[in-house]
Amino acid sequence: MKPTPEIRECLTRFSITRQIADDPNKLDMIARILKPVHFAAGEDIIRKGESGSEAFLLVEGTVEIIDFTMEQEPYIKAVLEDSFAILFGELGLIGSDVRTATVRARTACVCWMLGREDFLQLGAEHPQLGWLVLLEIANLLSERLKRTNQDVLQLFEALVMEVEGEEGG
Repeated sequence: MKPTPEIRECLTRFSITRQIADDPNKLDMIARILKPVHFAAGEDIIRKGESGSEAFLLVEGTVEIIDFTMEQEPYIKAVLEDSFAILFGELGLIGSDVRTATVRARTACVCWMLGREDFLQLGAEHPQLGWLVLLEIANLLSERLKRTNQDVLQLFEALVMEVEGEEGG
């Protein structure tokens, strides 16, 4: 994508550029490897269980994060708006794991796609920049892991209370 002042300004909203937000040259390097992608309302951007090698910055619109019960019934885990400056699919930049959730456009959406090969090449050519972006991705993943751990603990405590209630009753 061709860097412009507007694109630079938009990029500074996202956590992955936190440490380079005041460096227009580094922002331009990131902008050059991003590809704008449009999604219609109801269209899946990422599907759980499929492999993927790209991450997405949500620039315009609203998406739903969807997971599935053990009976494969879908449920909405979160609704995210462009004002949240969200990055999703970031595990695709790091490895070739399958997607852990479905991300569906609730409204028409514009995302900036960052592909793994472009990201790795950026890191090889500009190691400091790649390191700074990767560090922010690691911070993001760490926060998500902490929230997941809290959720698991809460579910475990609820299960224990339920089992104890059945045993006592």
